[in-house]
Amino acid sequence: SFYGGLAEPAKNPLPPALEGYNDDIDPYPYDPEKAKELLKEAGFPNGFRIKLWAMPVPRPYMPDGMKVAEVIQSNFEKVGVKAEIVTYDWATYLDKASKGEADVFLLGWTGDNGDPDNFIYTLLDKDSIGGNNYTFFENDKMHDILIEAQTDTDQKKRNELYQKAQEIIHDEAPWIPLVHSIPMLAASSDLKGYQPHPTGSEALTDVYFE
Repeated sequence: SFYGGLAEPAKNPLPPALEGYNDDIDPYPYDPEKAKELLKEAGFPNGFRIKLWAMPVPRPYMPDGMKVAEVIQSNFEKVGVKAEIVTYDWATYLDKASKGEADVFLLGWTGDNGDPDNFIYTLLDKDSIGGNNYTFFENDKMHDILIEAQTDTDQKKRNELYQKAQEIIHDEAPWIPLVHSIPMLAASSDLKGYQPHPTGSEALTDVYFE
């Protein structure tokens, strides 16, 4: 509905194209009745109220944050959670979210270098609190795993470590992953020599018009 088929459901914070992706992890099930049970166990039999932050600008990973937020709001409503959608201008949104002011927020990431460290360590390690770890998630066991992965030169061992880190993230659930998007690119038919770059750092050195 929102990506025109150019996305796949996510179960991990790491895209499946990267080294170390853990495909053995099961996605969170959609189970409203279980959600109601858990709310009751947590002392909220009638739900509660939250503010759900919707991104004010389109991004490669989120073409329309407001419409996605409305669907999430509807899903919350079905289990008794009243979500008020709010938004801010983009700079304010990022600033306030980075300070932990949001109840629940939408955000995404485009990798800088194609390494799993740039996703898991950058976005979810305790060292990144105050940087890109907007959830303020910290797990000492995962931190030790990530530091080891940064210093090990054996890629197979690194992959195993990142797979363990994804297991911790799945169990602790600081995020609910939504999708891995496939950004669209458009150009005139006479453009030649252009090669899309996965990090969005476009090199136009060999690009020309025929």
